[in-house]
Amino acid sequence: MKPLLSPCGAILNTLATGLIAVSAMASGVYKVVDGQGNITYTDVPPAETVMDEVLLPAINPVSSPAPRTASNSEAIRSPESADAEPVMAFTGYSSAVLAEPLDGSLVHFDEPSLLVQVALTPPLEADHLVQFYVDGSAYGSAISTNSLSIGGLERGSHRISARVLSSQGAVLAITESVTVHVQRHFKRN
Repeated sequence: MKPLLSPCGAILNTLATGLIAVSAMASGVYKVVDGQGNITYTDVPPAETVMDEVLLPAINPVSSPAPRTASNSEAIRSPESADAEPVMAFTGYSSAVLAEPLDGSLVHFDEPSLLVQVALTPPLEADHLVQFYVDGSAYGSAISTNSLSIGGLERGSHRISARVLSSQGAVLAITESVTVHVQRHFKRN
């Protein structure tokens, strides 16, 4: 069984180990040439061979960035409020679906327009736009809200979908299409 060291003994043991390591590092490096001309570098000079001490250049220390702590993470917070949450970088939409209308919905003859709404996770970013599509063609221009009222649909079936765009126009998310059926009165001759 290994004897346990007291806290003071453990500290002394650690210091002694460190001093041995430092003294080994402080010792020189020697270039040893044997009888056949082979060159060996070592930190222990052998007594029976010819040797030259080699002076090595200084070590180039490289410091790593300091880990983020409570004291230096304050710089991330907005200057308006010390209690504000740090702003997270946008990592993409994990979900994009048409919440309204439901697939297979029936639009009655007395409804002048159809409400279309996109459900996004996370919510729509302030600088992102939504482009709605009817039967594969863009309906109007991209807007900065996730809902739109579509009017003037002709009688028959229509496919509705949407895409979320960045401010530069890159497609960030695409919804699945839903089909709606529009009923309108018509006169027979």
